[in-house]
Amino acid sequence: MKAIGAKNTFILSLFMSEALLIGLIGSTLATNMGVNLAYILSGFSPTRGAAAHVSPIFISHDILNVWILSLLLSLAAGIFPAWKASRLSPLEALRR
Repeated sequence: MKAIGAKNTFILSLFMSEALLIGLIGSTLATNMGVNLAYILSGFSPTRGAAAHVSPIFISHDILNVWILSLLLSLAAGIFPAWKASRLSPLEALRR
């Protein structure tokens, strides 16, 4: 991209938007899978009632905090590779 005139900030934003998208998908799927797996493992069904004596309790605020934390971690993990890719020269990128 640099060979055709892309600036460092464009390349950085492209990599960071990719990290954001991966973080959104990953954190959403992981949160949903965690809640569903907790219901499956406890034997509790929201439609049938409690089959076991212990049912999972989820606080929406805590779930939102975990979702935001995992999203921020994915962005933090993408900062260094994005910065390094934006500083890479076109000739060095073609050699790799």
